[in-house]
Amino acid sequence: MNDDYIMTPPSDATRTPVAAESYGVQLPICQRILTTELSGDFSLPDYQPEIKRLLRIGASITPPNGYFSGDSLSMEGLLDYFALYMGNDNRLYCAPLSADYRFDLSLAEERDRERDHGRGVGAASPLDGELTYACDITADPITGRVTAPRRLNIKCRLKAAAKVYGTCPLSANDQSELSPASIEKLQDTVKTAQMIHAVGETLTLQDDMILSSAEGGDLRVVCAEGQVMIHEATASRDTVICRGDVLLKLTLCPADVPEGSEEVPLVSVRKIPFSQAVEIAGITPDCTCCAQGTCAEMSIEVEEGHLHSELGLILEVLAQKEVTSSYTKDLYSTRRETKESYATYPIERILGCFNGNFTLSDSLPLADTGIHPAARVVDVTATAYPEALTPDKAKQRMILTGRCRVHLLLSREGEYTSAELELPFRYERELPVTCVIPDNSPINFDGGVKTMACRARMDGERIGIDAELAVALRTAIPDTITALSGVTFGEDMTRGRGEYVICFPSVDDTLWSVAKRYHAPMAALSAANDIPLPERADEANSLRGSGFLIV
Repeated sequence: MNDDYIMTPPSDATRTPVAAESYGVQLPICQRILTTELSGDFSLPDYQPEIKRLLRIGASITPPNGYFSGDSLSMEGLLDYFALYMGNDNRLYCAPLSADYRFDLSLAEERDRERDHGRGVGAASPLDGELTYACDITADPITGRVTAPRRLNIKCRLKAAAKVYGTCPLSANDQSELSPASIEKLQDTVKTAQMIHAVGETLTLQDDMILSSAEGGDLRVVCAEGQVMIHEATASRDTVICRGDVLLKLTLCPADVPEGSEEVPLVSVRKIPFSQAVEIAGITPDCTCCAQGTCAEMSIEVEEGHLHSELGLILEVLAQKEVTSSYTKDLYSTRRETKESYATYPIERILGCFNGNFTLSDSLPLADTGIHPAARVVDVTATAYPEALTPDKAKQRMILTGRCRVHLLLSREGEYTSAELELPFRYERELPVTCVIPDNSPINFDGGVKTMACRARMDGERIGIDAELAVALRTAIPDTITALSGVTFGEDMTRGRGEYVICFPSVDDTLWSVAKRYHAPMAALSAANDIPLPERADEANSLRGSGFLIV
């Protein structure tokens, strides 16, 4: 910690009254894993074939819109399902369906904890300041049941890793009727991370795909799914510029298949570049940023010789900047008995934001997966679940670990089946050179990991999986700070006229500790003993060379 301590000596009796500091520090209020169970019945439109077999249900989750009301946070968004199924004609179809989701996070427990924390009367609470949140939502395995030829019941369990932050001054209510000249204060400064979160307006993208001669004939679009790869997120004044590609995966099939012939699906991936400026109040060029995106409202039209795609892009930005704040570390009166109370606050120190990507490659024996060796892989999707971010101080790296759930669509002898695999992943990234992490300290992170593309290969008696994963994380180091939270003044101090006190300081004493013990003015103590006022009045060597002090 390279924190500077500032001692404020008294000057004269005409100074303005002592007031609480007004510097704000963003503090983590809570970190909670929320879950919600979604269950609903969905009807397919009349123009879609009846369901013979349900193969897979994928999901796309839009970032939640959150709002605070009282001591609670409500977050709402949209969940788009992609129900892939085999019709009675043994051909592939997909039903796009939607459902609303909502999470409610009560902060009443945190409010009670603040009330019982032992902080002094008038101490600020982060729950009363500016509140913000970050939330990464993932969907656990989605189950579906066919209840009628064109009717599905879908159940989904959403898990949200939610964090709430509040900004408040770390100050004590030290207002009193005492003369400011009789009060000594020890000030400190601390550098903390300030997290900023925002969701951009929906950006409409369009793309035309010209069909090659090899693809020939009329095609129909079975399914369209989009993933957002962010290449760059750069901070400007009140704006973050995001650039990247939407990876639009289209599952296509021939429009007409002769009776008795096997349908052979074609999976095509299109890259649609984009650039969007997300307006965020408080962003400055020195902020570090990361972003992730979601596709919504996709429309694919098949026209002669090409496919026209239109989709909505929703970007979610996480940013942070380093803020230096001042607070009162300690205080005493030179004229009255003084009783202080202190509080320990959790803070975060800035580490950085980044977008990155890596490849997960692994293979499993077919005997362990239940996949028949003669099966052919038609399509592969995967969902990543990050779990922990830990430092490797010896290698000066941070290590993100988690698991990836892979879903395979298979075909064998004209019949479609599905299978699921789960693979662990590990992603490493260099720590900043100047980063100092306490021993056994984890790394806090907001954001998530998404699968951009996934491929499977049959290799004899094994199946290999290659997945491209994109990372968007805001990282910070957890820490604590102790500040003065309250003070009360008692009886007047009495000292006989002409009385001198000689103090023999211990090895642990500082100029501040001696002055406070005897309620002596700092300037007077310094002058009487020919000790220059140090930059840090409580630094260990502030009494170096002083065998005794005249108080």
